[in-house]
Amino acid sequence: MRSARSMVRKTWLLAVFGAIVLFFLALGGLVFLQPHNIENRIRRAVTEALEDRFKSAVKLKAVHIHLLPTPIVTAEELAVRYHGRSDVPPLIQVQKFSFHLGLLGLLAPVKHISLVSVKNALISIPPRRPDAPKTSPSSNSEGPIPKIIVDRMVFDGLDIRILPKDSGKEPLDWDIHKLTLTSAGANKPFAFHGTLTNGKPVGEIQTEGEFGPWNADDPGDSPVSGRYTFTNANLDPFPGIGGTLSSAGKYDGLLSQLEVQGQTDTPDFSLDKVGKPVPLHTEFSATVDGTNGDTYLHPVTATLVRSLIIAEGKVVRVPEKHGHVISIDATVPDGRIEDFLALAINSDKPLLTGPVKIKAKLTIPPGQEHVIDKMVLDGQFGVDDARWSSTALREKLQVLSRHAMGKPEDEDVGSAVSDLSGSFLLKDGLIHFRRLVFSVAGADIDLTGTYALRRGELDFDGHLRLKAKLSQTMTGAKSFFLKVFDPFFEKNGAGTELPIHISGTRDNPVFGVSVFHKTFDKHLTSQDDKASSKGSESHR
Repeated sequence: MRSARSMVRKTWLLAVFGAIVLFFLALGGLVFLQPHNIENRIRRAVTEALEDRFKSAVKLKAVHIHLLPTPIVTAEELAVRYHGRSDVPPLIQVQKFSFHLGLLGLLAPVKHISLVSVKNALISIPPRRPDAPKTSPSSNSEGPIPKIIVDRMVFDGLDIRILPKDSGKEPLDWDIHKLTLTSAGANKPFAFHGTLTNGKPVGEIQTEGEFGPWNADDPGDSPVSGRYTFTNANLDPFPGIGGTLSSAGKYDGLLSQLEVQGQTDTPDFSLDKVGKPVPLHTEFSATVDGTNGDTYLHPVTATLVRSLIIAEGKVVRVPEKHGHVISIDATVPDGRIEDFLALAINSDKPLLTGPVKIKAKLTIPPGQEHVIDKMVLDGQFGVDDARWSSTALREKLQVLSRHAMGKPEDEDVGSAVSDLSGSFLLKDGLIHFRRLVFSVAGADIDLTGTYALRRGELDFDGHLRLKAKLSQTMTGAKSFFLKVFDPFFEKNGAGTELPIHISGTRDNPVFGVSVFHKTFDKHLTSQDDKASSKGSESHR
């Protein structure tokens, strides 16, 4: 009896196993014998799903099925034309994509795909047509469930181009070499993370966030948000500046218009190697116009060494010159003059120290010229209680102050601490001082002239005004004989006014005073200072 039951059970097991084997053999035979029918059906399913999702005409050149080692579908040359338009490039172009399906999935309608691998894709976001109705991203969120649900897409090479409104301008281009999209459900945003190489400055950007839901009526209005990190970007390819930049921040908005907030750190920022590297930190907020790449800077705070800089402006593309125009209004409400001089003077000892206030407008046009040669900086500044590092210059300023006060022999009076203010225009690497006012106790100097940033050459003319009369600046017999000349030099409320000229270089300035059409020159750098300067240069 038991033997009979055992035989019946084995017979049923063999029958079930045989049926399964026959089913898969039949299924495999069907796939092998009718591959084109299955490929055409899958191609229609993919095409219809894309047409429904993007409301656009879709062409898919070929679909191939490979059964071994596991069933995989490979598709080639996909093109999605936005609303069937032929006046703009296809919305989506894909060289090749593939996905896995089980044997049953090859026969049943395609409803769900766990992973799609995409190679070399190009997405071209067209500008909104002037007559197109305005739609909101949320208007697409309640649409029908997609015909095919994809859990994850991995892109190996993705180029996103946002086409400009003006057909004569170049598109904004984002070259992403790795990107993964993860779907959170039907008509919900994709989660993404990716890596792209920034062209200039060269560096790797890591980013993650959410994209969508897709706005089929206006792709540029599809929402996007996320965070990014940008590390170890070399600024040297920019002519005229140097350093290594790192940045981190977040962005939110529409694909065509993003609000970006973040910060940058450049511990070794330098200007055209005329000065020394200094640390620069910024915290910024900006609006990026995705249709043309123009960036509008909201108040940006920067810290150069210890000096606070507040700026706002814009960075606008100039396609015909393949670059950008940078236009920034900046103020320095609380700065140190030595921090800014460090960018222009390569010295271990600052030329001048003291608190400074600056207000200026910066313009940097596109071009391959060095930044210092093409930048235009128009502004004004004021330094209170400035202190000079040169021992010789401090001594001479104290002597000048004593004579200006009419007490040339009183070593307890006089000051080397000075106030400095002026307005200037930096252009073509040359600072044009429209007004430069310098004062110590008892004396005022007003100048106009130029200073060459690269060579350090000085060329100034102006006036020296002293509180004391000319005879009071001297002692003994000289004072007595000079009294007769006092009326000739009393001008504009000053006890003495003399024409002056400053020439030479920043390391070896020459001070000239004109008296009765004769100029007397005096070098302001002592031999000790020259030796110190040479030692510093040798050390560098």
